[in-house]
Amino acid sequence: MNILLVKPYWPYPYNKSENTFNRFWPPLCLANCAGILKESGFNAKILDFHALRIRPEQINDYVRGFDKIFVTSSSLDKWQCPNPDISTFIKTCLQIRGLTQELYVMGYHGTVDPERILRQTKARAVIREEPENSILEICKDRKLSDIRGVSFFEGNELISTPENERLDLTKLPIPDFGSLDFKRYSYEILGKRFVLLEISRGCPFNCKFCNNTMYGQGIRKKKKEQVFQEISLAIEKYKAASGYFIDLNFLSSREIVDSLCDYLIQKKYKFKWACQTRPDSLDAGILKKMKAAGCRVIHLGVETYIQELLDLVDKRIKIEKIDQAIKLCRDAGIQTLAFVIFGLPGETEEDRACILAALKKINPDFVSFHKLFKFGKDNWEWGNFCDEGEIDRAVKQAFIKYYFRLSRIPQINPFLIYRCLKLFYGRIKTL
Repeated sequence: MNILLVKPYWPYPYNKSENTFNRFWPPLCLANCAGILKESGFNAKILDFHALRIRPEQINDYVRGFDKIFVTSSSLDKWQCPNPDISTFIKTCLQIRGLTQELYVMGYHGTVDPERILRQTKARAVIREEPENSILEICKDRKLSDIRGVSFFEGNELISTPENERLDLTKLPIPDFGSLDFKRYSYEILGKRFVLLEISRGCPFNCKFCNNTMYGQGIRKKKKEQVFQEISLAIEKYKAASGYFIDLNFLSSREIVDSLCDYLIQKKYKFKWACQTRPDSLDAGILKKMKAAGCRVIHLGVETYIQELLDLVDKRIKIEKIDQAIKLCRDAGIQTLAFVIFGLPGETEEDRACILAALKKINPDFVSFHKLFKFGKDNWEWGNFCDEGEIDRAVKQAFIKYYFRLSRIPQINPFLIYRCLKLFYGRIKTL
């Protein structure tokens, strides 16, 4: 049986009026699915129409001849921050549906509203939450009603089977990196030949603004030997030169991270990588080891510099810890990227001015300003607790005021100027 796994085309770098960056990052969840399918004897292929820059109306010749086709509305790197505008995903599905009935869809959007997505895409079924287990069962031609974690129509009745069990990451095969063309993937801060890697899924915290629908509660981890094998394969066989650990909280797996750093140091790979973690997870010892192992950038969930707002969203962190983390990273020679949210409940214009002033003072290498996203079943529009136009203007002004300061000019790495200005221009155009 020939199986096709599809990541659709998205506008680059942003959709109009969206806050979601459509980077050229590899679809790790599809690589996981391809690995599982091949391990079970199926022929599986990944087509990343986003990286290939192939629009929905151009895909017919690429998707013919497959027995089943699966399309994701949000690959793993978009599970937490999915696109509100999924028009190109819908167009891709309808284009495929005109050629075959064996169309299945997955991702965040079908998870929160399977009926709507089924009607819009004309797919045979929606896979809810993590796709890996359900895809294999569908490809074994089991009755949909016997497969957990799927939704489909029987006549006019929507059938949703019980939720699937959360995936045991220790049983995942190595992702099918051979189905990905690393030449097409990059991260502007780190460079080209870029790979996504994963140690864990989920987070032990429960911040109120966080969208963990695709992950569920708690945290699950791989074995450290799995992680070693995957990163060595990506570097040695597929020549990956840079990568990002897509874990929601990289240092929640502290023991594995410690062993991974030792492994990378011992291997002496010329591999640059980034990760995301909480500011209060960092200390000088682990940062020194991460730097020696190739870590160049740490993404930090700062969210806001107003303590009352941090407490309101149950972030469970003090501002002093954020400042300390950024300083520790700077001392260790690791760049920082701070995620900041505008539009939290009760936030005022004066608050946003204070947040920007605090960021200028502590001076992370990069700041990514976002407006609060209202996830819901009824729609996926941008929403917040303030006037939306006001927040759009605040985000735009914050980008300009933070990056276009005279004091920033001497700090700019010439290697990043062109890339960052290009991305900045694309960002401003959408606001």
